[in-house]
Amino acid sequence: MYYNVYNNNRRSYVMLLTTMIIRTLLCKPQEIDAGEFKARDFDKDLIAKHLSEAVQIPTVSMVGEFEGQDKPFHDYHAWLEKTYPLIHKTAEKTVINNYSLVYRFKGKNPTLAPGAFLAHQDVVPAPKEGWDYEPFGGTIDGGFIWGRGTQDMKGTMISILEATEKLLSEGWQPERDVYFCFGHDEEAWTEEGAAHICAWFKQQNIKFEYIIDEGGTIIDGNMIGVDKLFGLIATCEKGNLNMTLTVEKSGGHASNPSKPSAAALLGKALIKLDKHPMPSKWTPATKQTFKLLAPHMKFPIRMILVNRDILSPLLKFVFKKIPLTNSLISTTFAQTMLHGSDAENVIPPKVTANINTRIITGVSSDEVIAYTQKLLGKDVKVERHGKGTEATAVSPIDVKPWHDLNVAIKQIFPTMVTAPYMFIANSDSRYYGDVCDNIYRFTPFLMTLDDQKRIHAINERVSIDAMEKATQFFAQCLEIMNK
Repeated sequence: MYYNVYNNNRRSYVMLLTTMIIRTLLCKPQEIDAGEFKARDFDKDLIAKHLSEAVQIPTVSMVGEFEGQDKPFHDYHAWLEKTYPLIHKTAEKTVINNYSLVYRFKGKNPTLAPGAFLAHQDVVPAPKEGWDYEPFGGTIDGGFIWGRGTQDMKGTMISILEATEKLLSEGWQPERDVYFCFGHDEEAWTEEGAAHICAWFKQQNIKFEYIIDEGGTIIDGNMIGVDKLFGLIATCEKGNLNMTLTVEKSGGHASNPSKPSAAALLGKALIKLDKHPMPSKWTPATKQTFKLLAPHMKFPIRMILVNRDILSPLLKFVFKKIPLTNSLISTTFAQTMLHGSDAENVIPPKVTANINTRIITGVSSDEVIAYTQKLLGKDVKVERHGKGTEATAVSPIDVKPWHDLNVAIKQIFPTMVTAPYMFIANSDSRYYGDVCDNIYRFTPFLMTLDDQKRIHAINERVSIDAMEKATQFFAQCLEIMNK
């Protein structure tokens, strides 16, 4: 009997392994015909000079009352008019809520739904300590432009404008209306910029065919043993929710402490929340990521990804061990701010912690709050802090805008493999779900892991070659997606 059971199990394992191997062998890459393409001749030194000048105008996100913080934005607007005369001669410019900019390029065919390219003018603050170059100096050195905003995201904005100025000099007019939407508060989350732009579009009953924004990335496949570039195009964004955890107990003088203190109870709650995350799940976007990338992987990794449904528990276990991959399948909890006593010798009667959560598709902020409250129990009060955002809808990949975007990418980066994914952060496009179904987030900068770590950090930079490639990409994008 034992022998029969052993043989039956062995046959089952062999059949399972055979099935997995066959599925892997049948998994073929999807090819995109990019057609014929001749690259435009851009002056990359001029592009670098313009980005350098843009960086030197410190458009740091305005918070609270804007008075005294707004001069750099007015200076930046004046610089844009001087630097890109054809754009300002051709486009209809509208200033939204004093600082955000909308440019409309009128198309030949008014029956076509318009397209839009998004970028934000603002940058995060930049303390001077630790920088090799002045953070707002726009230094050009070693093949790079250095300074705050070079990557996030004046580099992208300047690439779009450089491409457009070139196209206009060639007599370009799109078939459909094309809008450039440049908000001013993406980094500050004040809902004064992009939110107002989107409301303006809704008032005019404008519905877009497509929207292109930041958020995707280019990954060097050598990091995982694959000799290819991977272009990840975000088709959705995680939700963003801040929760305040509060514990209240009797306070008093530090010489006479009672147990358990509010701080101790809160500490236990934070440890519990850290050890018991919400259940992970394969989101629609993550499933699409694996489906399109798997055929390009080497055999062992390919077999695992192709057979994700069979190997799901193992794959989830591995993914949860790595912060980046864990973020693709999990709602994450980040403990960001703690507050207790304002004095060294005072036991606080109330202690609080802020938890920033990034919520995967298919989970609501109400579900996150309910889960957290149930997990932590009655000693901890869980409250929503601020508005936050829900996870966005997933944009389709079986539509013309997706195909056209991929063609433009393929023309500039011929060896690149593209795939959709879920953006783990947020962009201005989170506001645009009511006016567009096809929202894609892609930043066309080929950067090393080192450069990626510089975003919002010291020594932020972008290479001159990357700027030239990005400018070429947007030129193709503007042409292909607006025929």
